[in-house]
Amino acid sequence: MPNPPRARASALLLAVVATSVIALVAPTLSTPAVAAPSPSRVGTTHAKKQAPAAHWTRATRAKHALARAKKAFAAETPAGERPDATLALRNLWLLKDSLPAADRRAANKLYQRPKLSGDCPPKRCSGVPALLGDENVLMHYDPTELAYDPNVAFANVKYVADTYANSGYRRPKSDGTRGGDGRVDIYVAQLEPGLYGYCTTDQKKLVKPGHFDVWAYCVLDADYVGFPRTPLENFQVTIAHEYYHATQFAYDIADDPWFQEATAAWVEDEMYPTINDNYQYLKDSPITHPGKPMDTFKNGAVFHYGVWSFFRYLTEHYPAKTGSLPTLLLDMWKNADSSKGPRKDRYSTQAINKALKKDAHTSLTKQFANFSAATRAPAFTFLEGATLGYPGKPLAGSASLPAGKRKSFKSKLDHLTSSTFQVTPGGGTSKLKVTVKMARKQTSPSAVVAIYSTSGLSFVTLKLNKKGVGKKTVVFDGTVGAVEVTLVNASTRYRDCYRRSTPYSCSGRPVDNNLKARVQVKAS
Repeated sequence: MPNPPRARASALLLAVVATSVIALVAPTLSTPAVAAPSPSRVGTTHAKKQAPAAHWTRATRAKHALARAKKAFAAETPAGERPDATLALRNLWLLKDSLPAADRRAANKLYQRPKLSGDCPPKRCSGVPALLGDENVLMHYDPTELAYDPNVAFANVKYVADTYANSGYRRPKSDGTRGGDGRVDIYVAQLEPGLYGYCTTDQKKLVKPGHFDVWAYCVLDADYVGFPRTPLENFQVTIAHEYYHATQFAYDIADDPWFQEATAAWVEDEMYPTINDNYQYLKDSPITHPGKPMDTFKNGAVFHYGVWSFFRYLTEHYPAKTGSLPTLLLDMWKNADSSKGPRKDRYSTQAINKALKKDAHTSLTKQFANFSAATRAPAFTFLEGATLGYPGKPLAGSASLPAGKRKSFKSKLDHLTSSTFQVTPGGGTSKLKVTVKMARKQTSPSAVVAIYSTSGLSFVTLKLNKKGVGKKTVVFDGTVGAVEVTLVNASTRYRDCYRRSTPYSCSGRPVDNNLKARVQVKAS
């Protein structure tokens, strides 16, 4: 059950409840999937929406990926419309072998490393190159372009690289002699407005089919003009985020992009907890949009960055560390390791669930349900929730019930989504009977009851039978400010993995979408 990690003030809690009735939000709907699974992962990528298979061939996806990568670096692209360069280049790299020869040459130019004199992609640079390095990383920069002390910048590069390695992560793979030698290369260059930085690979091909571990190099902006916060703070969160991508690529460049971006945004706050740059993504996240599947990746959107809040929730409740970082995330990426071949490789939700079972004796199903209930009161369920003013999850419905009255709420839930309904005492009540009817047990339904009272906030997970039915009677007297019921579809079942181009885990078709859920409450 969700266990808020810090003490609560009961009076404040009830005040929060009294002002928490938010405009109703309807969950998104889609059609259940019906196809069959495949173990192959060659050509993994994602599209904005599912197109008919006949018109969304690998060659077509490669064309789209090239156009998006070009847009990421084009001078004419407005800063607010610039695609994420790391993921744009990642998608293109996985597909560029399907491009015509001329397009392939254009694609290869995008992977050229910056040069600190002469004509360099993605912009023309000038000056005398300088180097700072240790035995593992090498930073290339032009002293005349930096808006921060290069020695301080390199100290942060070293801090990030060594912290990840000392916390059990594999160091990024050696690139041979590219960049001068086998160390991981970090280039500091003038990037187009809107680009914090990016990591990519110029490895020509996979070492073996099905082995998606590749080397990487990173490029960070030299001055961060137009960005919030100081240039050094922007450099710090960017090196934490992008070097985590370089680390991920040593396990699996082709793993699900929502998982790559959410965990990279999560680690920013682990490495630099006072900067809080990732807070900006909570406005479009599973907290604020609970009707959107948590594993959604959509080009041009920021929802997948906001999913860092789920991983923050997990590591606050299961904080055991290897070195300086939580073991739980390390084990997720170990489970996603493709270097040993497809038989042992796990995609995002599989890797997460396996780590939760091993490290916390729980499951993704249980923890997603807990998270879905806890996000209604983030000031009490996240360590920084009150300090930073985390947004709260919107209600899907509410009612005030006097004794003898009942109320029913209905919802339709896609996979990894939830709806929360609130009931407040309407006078003369002492108990509330809660009855939920969800989809069948194999679809991973869950229902969590939250009780806001003068003694604090408590959670009860209802026990559901095989048909998805569960009942519970809870206190509903003058000590209770509200009772909330969160209905959850925690399914992570997919079909057609890596045969399609969906925005979900394993590029698969979710099996358990658009499922009916109902709760009836009766006051007495």
